[in-house]
Amino acid sequence: MKKVIAAVLTVSFLLSAAVLSGCRRIPKDWYKATLDYYSEGMKTGWANEDPDNKVDVSADLKVLDASRTYGYLLVDLDGDGVDELLVGFNDGSNTTKFTDVIVWRRGVGAYKVLGGSGGYYVYLCASNVIKEESWYGSATESTYMTWDSKEGVFTVIDGEGKYLPKKWDLTGF
Repeated sequence: MKKVIAAVLTVSFLLSAAVLSGCRRIPKDWYKATLDYYSEGMKTGWANEDPDNKVDVSADLKVLDASRTYGYLLVDLDGDGVDELLVGFNDGSNTTKFTDVIVWRRGVGAYKVLGGSGGYYVYLCASNVIKEESWYGSATESTYMTWDSKEGVFTVIDGEGKYLPKKWDLTGF
């Protein structure tokens, strides 16, 4: 009887470990298909854009401007060992403007969680703090946040005057 109980417990433990590790497993290069999608779109003028794609591409990336350098940055925003994907451009200013912040979400895959366009963007600051600009009525408001991949949310923090947006070297598409 002890052997049966031990075998049942062992099998239960192994099954639960397999299920838990399967739920947490994020493909190492999860962003590759998304980068391929952006690369093709940039080359073809978004002629084959998929309206059902979970990554809604910013309008600022669909109208190419020769004065901009478009690309992406992979950065582990929350230190969990998994990179997040930030897509944007450099336009000669002293900051990189990100139009799309894309993460991996269990059960969904690549998913855009933040975006900007038309003069209001997302910026990456020191300590992986995100600054988001939003337009409310006649005023621009800035929100500072940190990413929490376990909860799948951004946490708003007090960042005004503490974190300045930076210019980042982007990898081109």
